[in-house]
Amino acid sequence: MTSVTNMKNGLYKIVEKNLQTGMINSEKTVTKDGVTALGKGLQDGTALGGKKRIDNKNIGGYEGPKAEKGSKGSKKDKKADKDKYEQMLENRYYSNYDSEDLCIIIEFYIEVNDNEYAKRALDFAEKMHPNNLEIKIIRIEYLLSIQELKRASIKIREIEEIAPLDINFLLVQAKYWGLKNVPKKAIRFYEKALEIDDEETDFICNCIGNEYLNLDEIPSAIEYFKRALLFDPENDYSFYSIIQCYNEIHNNIDCIEFLKEFIDNNPYSEIAWFQLGLRQLDEKENELALEALEYVLIINPQSLVGYTSKSYALEGLERYQEAIDALEESLNYDDSPAVTYFRIGQLQERLTDHQKALEYYHLAIKEDPQLAKAWACAAFIYNRTDQIDEAIHYIIRALELEEDNAEYNKFLILFYLNQTRYEEALTLLEKATKLKPLVFDNWRSYVNILLILQKPKKAIKILLEGALKNFNRAEFYYQLSFAYYTTEQDQLAEEAFVNALNLDRSLIEEMFEKYPILKEKTSHLI
Repeated sequence: MTSVTNMKNGLYKIVEKNLQTGMINSEKTVTKDGVTALGKGLQDGTALGGKKRIDNKNIGGYEGPKAEKGSKGSKKDKKADKDKYEQMLENRYYSNYDSEDLCIIIEFYIEVNDNEYAKRALDFAEKMHPNNLEIKIIRIEYLLSIQELKRASIKIREIEEIAPLDINFLLVQAKYWGLKNVPKKAIRFYEKALEIDDEETDFICNCIGNEYLNLDEIPSAIEYFKRALLFDPENDYSFYSIIQCYNEIHNNIDCIEFLKEFIDNNPYSEIAWFQLGLRQLDEKENELALEALEYVLIINPQSLVGYTSKSYALEGLERYQEAIDALEESLNYDDSPAVTYFRIGQLQERLTDHQKALEYYHLAIKEDPQLAKAWACAAFIYNRTDQIDEAIHYIIRALELEEDNAEYNKFLILFYLNQTRYEEALTLLEKATKLKPLVFDNWRSYVNILLILQKPKKAIKILLEGALKNFNRAEFYYQLSFAYYTTEQDQLAEEAFVNALNLDRSLIEEMFEKYPILKEKTSHLI
């Protein structure tokens, strides 16, 4: 069943651990998004035909597939056969290879995407064994691998009468219809294969599950992935496909129940305990998440993601020092500790130890000078401790790394305003209003600084052409009224003031305090 093996090699992909870290959402805190934001996992692919495929790259803790069943020989053996075959071609010595050996060689070439040698080996095999059914099926497999669907269709019709129930032929037809984006037909052939084969049940069920994804029938996809997992509980592809399906329909609760049932039957499954912990974190069930993650660390005391995730559970329980301890332990297994240093800095801030927090932000920056959020957090501490020059230096560096970050831009503006560096703040606000035209505070600050700098005419222009076009707000009409009075356009000023009153009369006292001329000029309008 070498064709099955080749298809399996297309299905099972090694995936990497991928725990991302959070982004800053305020001066005080940095949010967690990496551990629980696991991705939705459907992307294009053709390993099994069709368009949608499960992408498990964003699920932490997955270290790759288990050893495959049903393979004829190891990859090393296949390479040896391949080398022998290529030497034969080079020496123009044509050995009488049996069909099975040739199939192994051809499949190796298909696996490594060596289309030239795959074709040469196929041509040779067909000359040696012109009536061999398996070689004919592999020819179709090869044509599908190079997206020659029309030629594959012709070859399928040539042999469909002589091999209607051949398992490999059923599978290759299923793959063909998958690549043609006709999932229902693909499913039909996979189900026929399932009826007559009891060795590759997990593989075929996974294929059917993927085709149901192409139909956006997620519950049916879950059903078949679960059938695959029931047949082979160590099939990581099936396991993670189920997880990602639940992600796709945003059903954390049923996913948790699935994981609990799986753990009941597989109590030493590190990946299951880990996934359970992540989803309990997502549901803010921090005590339960902590328990699950403790089991991860019992099973694997060197699990980096186990310690990292445990720290989030402890943080959620406001046990900040213990969270720091977990992260300190993770440093023993972390080859790239910048983010870990950064998170320890965050937690030190939670303990109000700003000096230690700053030390860890500096460690993070030293480890990864491109980590913008570490520069930004250091800037916030410098600002909090009245070291404004350092704050400005660090936030500017953060902006150099993420020039479109509106939050960093906002804080730099505030730092400049604290030092009455209005012209510099004005330049940034002009950029900010262009970058984020629907942020009210940017427009208000922009106009206020123009008024402070005694540039009322420009303030009027910005209000009419920008601020009021995006926001029909009383604050802007009060500002406009003040600017008109300043430029001795009293009638326009009165009209703007009346508009302001109609929108929000409660702001009068605040506006009189900010713009005293309004109180002098508008008593007859109130």
